[in-house]
Amino acid sequence: MEFSTLVKTYLELEKTQSRLEMSAIIADFLKTTPSENLPDIINFLMGSAFAPWSERELGVANKLMIKSLSKTTGVAEGRIDGMVRDLGDTGKVAEKICADASQTTLFTETLTVEKVKESLNKMSDLGGKGSQDKKMAYISEMLSSAGPVETRYVVKLILGELRLGVGEGVIKDAIVSAFGVSKELVENACNLTSDLGEVAATARKNGDFGLKEVGLKPGIPMKVMLAQKISGIDEAVEKLGRCAFEIKYDGMRIQIHKSKEEIKLFTRRLENVTKQFPELVKEAGKNINADSAIVEGELVAIEDNRKPRPFQDLSRRIKRKYDIEDMVESVPIEINLFDLVFLNGESLLECGFSKRHEKLKGVINETGTFRIAEEVVTDDCVIAQKFYDGALAMGHEGVMVKNLDAPYKPGSRVGYMYKIKPVMETLDLVITGATWGEGRRANWFGSFLISARDEVGGFCTIGRLGTGFTDEVLAEITETLKPLVLEEAGKEVVLKPGVVVEVAYEEIQKSPSYTSGYALRFPRLVRIRDDKGAEDADTVARVEQIASA
Repeated sequence: MEFSTLVKTYLELEKTQSRLEMSAIIADFLKTTPSENLPDIINFLMGSAFAPWSERELGVANKLMIKSLSKTTGVAEGRIDGMVRDLGDTGKVAEKICADASQTTLFTETLTVEKVKESLNKMSDLGGKGSQDKKMAYISEMLSSAGPVETRYVVKLILGELRLGVGEGVIKDAIVSAFGVSKELVENACNLTSDLGEVAATARKNGDFGLKEVGLKPGIPMKVMLAQKISGIDEAVEKLGRCAFEIKYDGMRIQIHKSKEEIKLFTRRLENVTKQFPELVKEAGKNINADSAIVEGELVAIEDNRKPRPFQDLSRRIKRKYDIEDMVESVPIEINLFDLVFLNGESLLECGFSKRHEKLKGVINETGTFRIAEEVVTDDCVIAQKFYDGALAMGHEGVMVKNLDAPYKPGSRVGYMYKIKPVMETLDLVITGATWGEGRRANWFGSFLISARDEVGGFCTIGRLGTGFTDEVLAEITETLKPLVLEEAGKEVVLKPGVVVEVAYEEIQKSPSYTSGYALRFPRLVRIRDDKGAEDADTVARVEQIASA
């Protein structure tokens, strides 16, 4: 399949912000896409080189792309760098440079989707000495086969800067329309597999029947069931009666997948973090007594007395790619397991929570750091309150409350599970801009423009955040954000949405100053949410709901 065919669809999508129009454009395109290309095409439409849970990474930053463009076109790096600063878009710069008719060495053969995918796979396999030069060679090979407009999108795809507003909802609607299948079955299959490309291929080949057969598979992460918020113990007991109260640990939700001898670890946002936590892999291999299983738990960075360490300590482990053993020693962890959704080839999703929990206890050997989450089952508010107070005294966030008879619904926020916390409701927001600091903080970003998601996958500003940052956190977040800089003017920068922060505030006010129509009064950082992506951030609708409560 020629890459130019996909580019025509990109160009159509750029002309609209209507979700319905986007779905219609993509549906028409999917109908004509060869079945073998469907998984890759859908990833590419969503701006990703690989499935969201893939271990593959390209490791190509703007600097390496500029070197590759210079190598391919003969244009000096300094000139390209200046053009990127002026235009704020490396893809458009690539298009402009490659449109120069004097570049007779370009466009030697037709670029195909298959060739792009093959090159991206090979780039992700590279590591160690000389890998950057090899990556440049693959990039140059693709660019040499691409027309100017195609070049723009190859560059954006590699850099992760293809922002068309095509989210999961748009793709799901397109699959339903293109292949005449049930929206509910598409949604369910996506929640179970986290792979819209494979869902599309199944929908085309076997329709609703095939989608009904989609199930959990160890090694492929599911979308986790989400909790609703509730005011307190009394309301929980009133709603559920006898229920399970479980410590809400101050850590990161993890799926542990076991398939014979293989163990894989996935975060809530489907990132594969198996390499970052070798001690957990070892513990899971020894202490899950099953041939295959999918277990959920909360991973916590701990002190010697099991007190939770700041979430940011755990965050450093999530992001660490090298010197893993040093981090194992300096940031010890424990896992607190709370659910079992797959066991020895059988899905347990339709089982009630109490039955799943009993099976969990039956397959886990508990150790000091590989534990089943502490819980109490009761309908007595006094007992539940005492348990809640104990969780807070341990340094954790509060409690989870679970319906004993409820099944597990991947990807859903249903009334089967609630969370109780003692603090004002916070918001998870995306950093979309920043301002360089002054004085001793001149080399760091000093304040941040924060945004909520809108209904079509864009982001609407809601305030500026500059409180709650230590020097250490500012240095760390600056390094994280630098590769996401899209435009820079004086001290102000525009950032690719990617980093999520949990924000507390005094109140929410209506405001014409921000595109959301709201402003946070006295916002302050609670923590950086490395376990969440921009797609997990709170929405403007959520802000409106809180403001009107």
